[in-house]
Amino acid sequence: MAAGEILLQKFGKTKIAVQKGAHDFATDADIASEKMIIAAIRKKFPEHDILAEESSKNYQPSTKNCWVIDPLDGTKNFHFGLPNWCVSIALQEKGKSVIGVVYAPITRQLFSARLGGGAKVNGQKITVSATQKISDALIVVEIPRRHTSGKRFKQDVAAFTKSLEKIRRVRAFASAAYDLCLVARGAADGYLDFSRNTKIWDVAAGELIVREAGGKISDMTLAYLKFPDISVLATNANLHAQLKAFL
Repeated sequence: MAAGEILLQKFGKTKIAVQKGAHDFATDADIASEKMIIAAIRKKFPEHDILAEESSKNYQPSTKNCWVIDPLDGTKNFHFGLPNWCVSIALQEKGKSVIGVVYAPITRQLFSARLGGGAKVNGQKITVSATQKISDALIVVEIPRRHTSGKRFKQDVAAFTKSLEKIRRVRAFASAAYDLCLVARGAADGYLDFSRNTKIWDVAAGELIVREAGGKISDMTLAYLKFPDISVLATNANLHAQLKAFL
C-alpha cells in the first residue's frame, strides 16, 4: 500500500526511465516503487531472495524463500493515464507462491491470499463465479502482441478471434495481476493470455489469489507456472476443461 501511494503521487506525471525494448519501457514510478518495496523486505527478511521486474534481469529461480515483485503491473496504462494498474508482491517457497498481495490504488482494493487460508479483498472473503459454460462467460484477455514473429502472431490472432465467437463477453485491461484478481472475486469468469510474453512477476501473487478463491490456473502449455515466459489460463474451475479444449 505504501508503494501504491508512491504511484498515486506520480500518476499522470511519469517519465520513461528505461527503454527495455522497442515496445517496452519502465517509468520513474516503476523504479521508485520497486526500490521502496525491496528496501522494506530487506529490512525484515535480509536472508531471502528477491526477484523484481526492474532489477533482476539475470535471476535464476531460487530454491530458497523468494519475494517476487512487480512494482507496477500495467505500466503503459499508468503512463498514459488509464486506471488499470496495480502493485503485485508474492512470497514463494521452493518456487510455489505461499503469500500473494495485489493492491489497486485507484480503487483502493487490496487483494490477498495465504496458502490454505483463502482469498480476500480488503479483508473480506472472495470466491470465484459459478458460471458453467463459456458461452455464458465474461473472460478477460491479454491480446496478441504485434511484435511477436509473423507466423506466431497470425496464430495468436486466429485464436483470439475464435474466442470472440465462442465466449459471451471479452474484455482486455492489460494488467495481468489485476485481471487475475477479477477472476478471484467473480467479476470475470476466466482469463486468457494470448500475449506469450507474461512474466512470473506478473502472476505470482494473482495465481495464488485465484487458487485460494476456488479457481484454477495453469500455463496454457498445462505445466505449472514457470520462469521466465508464461501464457496463463485462469478460470473459476468450472470452465477450465472447456477452455483447455477450446485452446
